[in-house]
Amino acid sequence: MGKFLLSIGIILIGLAAGQLLRKQVKENRIKDTIPVGKYIRIVQVTALLGINPFIAMGAFWVAKLDDAKYIALPVLGISALALGGILGFGASKLLKHDRRQAGSMFVSGSFTNIGNFGGLICFAFFGESSYAFVSMYKLFEDVSYFLVGYPIAKLHGRVVEDVRKQNPLVRILTDPFIMTYLVSILLGVALNASGMARPGFYRDANEVLIPLSSFLLVVSVGYNMRFNAVGGYLKECFSIAIIKFAVIPAVIASSAYFLGIGTLQDGLILKVITVLSAMPPAFNSLIPPQIYDLDADLANSCWLFCTGSLIAVVPMLYLLTRLM
Repeated sequence: MGKFLLSIGIILIGLAAGQLLRKQVKENRIKDTIPVGKYIRIVQVTALLGINPFIAMGAFWVAKLDDAKYIALPVLGISALALGGILGFGASKLLKHDRRQAGSMFVSGSFTNIGNFGGLICFAFFGESSYAFVSMYKLFEDVSYFLVGYPIAKLHGRVVEDVRKQNPLVRILTDPFIMTYLVSILLGVALNASGMARPGFYRDANEVLIPLSSFLLVVSVGYNMRFNAVGGYLKECFSIAIIKFAVIPAVIASSAYFLGIGTLQDGLILKVITVLSAMPPAFNSLIPPQIYDLDADLANSCWLFCTGSLIAVVPMLYLLTRLM
C-alpha cells in the first residue's frame, strides 16, 4: 500500500510541479534569461539516457528468463500499440473526422505511456522484480513509433518540419535514446547469462532511482500540459479513454492468459501486462501532430484527459491485480 500511495503521489506532485513551473514562466515570475525549456529538456535526457538504462540493465541482470513464453511480452506490447492505432482510426471514422483529425486519433490511440507511468506503477505494485518485464514489454515501442507511427501520421497531414530525412532504419540505429536502451538490455542479459552475481547495492539504488526517474519525467510532462482545448474535444477524449482503459487491456490481458503467461512468475507477468496495457497516451503522441500539421489540440486534449484519468484508473488497477 505504501508504494501504491507513493506512485499516486509522484504522479500528482510531478504534474502539479510542472504546471506550477509553467505558470511561473507564463506570468514572467521567472526571468527571461533563465531557459526553463532547456532545463526541462536536460531533465528528460538525464532520466532517459542516464538513470533508466542503469535501471534496465540491473533488472535484466537478475531476471529469470528461462521460458520461451517470455517472447510473448514484446509481441503483446507491439500488438497493443497496433490495436490502439486501429481503434483510434475506427473511432475517428465514427466521429466523421477529416484526415488531420484521424491522424491525431491514430497517434493518441497507439502511442502509450508504458515507461513513465507504467513502469512506476508496476514498481509500486510489484517491486523492482517487475521492471525487467516492463522493459521486455516495451522492447519494440520506440521502433514501432519511428517505423510505423510517424509515417502513418505523416500520411494524414502536411509536413511542417521534417527534422530527419534519412532512411527510417538509419534514424533508429543512430537515435541515442533507442540505442542506449537496447545496449543496457543486452548488457543486462549478458551479465545474467554469465552467472555473475549482481552487487547488493543495486536493489537499494533502484528503490530510489525508479521513483526519481519517473518524477523527473512526470514534471517535464506537467510543464508541457495545456488545458484550454479539452472542452472542445470531449467525444474524442472519452473515445480514446475507452480504447486505452477498457478495450486494449481486455484484449491484451485475455490474449496473455490464453498464451499461458499466467503461469509465469506466479502470475506476476500477467499482472504487469494488465497494468501496462491500460496506460494513457504517451507524451510522444503530441509530437507527430506538431511536425505534420495534424489536429494538435485534439491530441493534446486526449493526452490531458487520459493522463488525468489515472487518478481513477490506478486504484482500479490496484484492486484488479490484487484479485488476479
